[in-house]
Amino acid sequence: MKRKVYVIGTGIGGTQGLTREAAEILARCDCVFGEKDLLAVLSPVCPKVEQTKPEKIREYLEDRQDIREAAVLFIGDAGFGAEAEEMRSVLQNFCTITTVAGVGAIPYFCAQIGCSWQNAQLLAGNTSLEEMIGAVRTNERTFLQTGRYGTAQDVCGQLCSVGLGALQVTVGEALGTARERILTDCAAELSLQKFSPQCVLLIQNPKPVRAQVRTCIPDNEFFHTGIPITRSEVRAVSVGKLCLQPDSIVYDIGCGTGSVSVECALQAPKGMVYAIDKNRSALHLTAENREKFKAYNIKPVEGEAPDVLRGLPQPDCVFIGGSTGNLPEILREILQKNPCVRIVLNAISLETVVQAVQCVEHFRLTDVDIAQVSVAKSHPSGGHKLMQAQNPVYVISGYGPYEGSD
Repeated sequence: MKRKVYVIGTGIGGTQGLTREAAEILARCDCVFGEKDLLAVLSPVCPKVEQTKPEKIREYLEDRQDIREAAVLFIGDAGFGAEAEEMRSVLQNFCTITTVAGVGAIPYFCAQIGCSWQNAQLLAGNTSLEEMIGAVRTNERTFLQTGRYGTAQDVCGQLCSVGLGALQVTVGEALGTARERILTDCAAELSLQKFSPQCVLLIQNPKPVRAQVRTCIPDNEFFHTGIPITRSEVRAVSVGKLCLQPDSIVYDIGCGTGSVSVECALQAPKGMVYAIDKNRSALHLTAENREKFKAYNIKPVEGEAPDVLRGLPQPDCVFIGGSTGNLPEILREILQKNPCVRIVLNAISLETVVQAVQCVEHFRLTDVDIAQVSVAKSHPSGGHKLMQAQNPVYVISGYGPYEGSD
């Protein structure tokens, strides 16, 4: 007979959210696993083991054949979040798994603030920052539990950093306990507050962005006064060659007006685009275009590559529109971050083309493609329309790996 393991959600407020079924199971279990603070509030009669790692729990049970029924405790709802799912995955072929739900933080929070969570986006604590921003952009209501992206004030700070500081946020802190606190304000104000690590947030966006993929956006739709812009046809080819995925992390180095950043952001709604430029005026324009196109998964970064890249997360794709003579150093840095990164760069001058080709060979990029994009646009002349050529642009693309060339 297989032994039984119960994965139990304790709900909010320690064990206040335990169901009667869960309490009865705990009373008869031979052993209960969980975090120290959670085990401390259980009956002293109950055998307890301070452990939450699935592999360690399995090893313990394999060594103790006398244990026929055991329980693993999780704060909140055992049906929501990656931790309980991982536990079930590790133990399912070893024993019979039964999940027992508790009163979760989000349903409790919704009851307290009088808000339905029907049709809302629910995010677990292990959701990435990029997925969180993408969810907030595209949903009227997003619920999340703090975790991977920090405390409640950190989340609000991240919203501010991508232009969403005006959104209304409700924070539930220490829910179900004597210290319970619920605050509602804009993200900008709440980012100045201090909260305990375990919080639930409701982020409301009255004007969510509908998912859209736009390519070859006309140049005149962008703000670009005084700052060079990657022309629409060249931009379409360049962004297409980045091979973006919905959750791609993208660097736009030498972002200028942010036109490439905008198209990348629209094509990678669950990702994040880091728009990098040393020119503060360019970053202001990028921020304005981010607002115009509601592309809030763009994060402007002031500084010069490669130095400014060191504090950024690993990229999946990199577009280099301007390197200010630092191309070898930039490539070395991004290839060290991700040896298989997708790289696309634009070159206009012959000197830049020569340097780019030398770098391609030096760093041993693979699947390299070099295309010259020549565009001519019509313009009125007298009673006729004549074609006027633009400067040809070389679009050079390829992948790692980086093998340590100096």
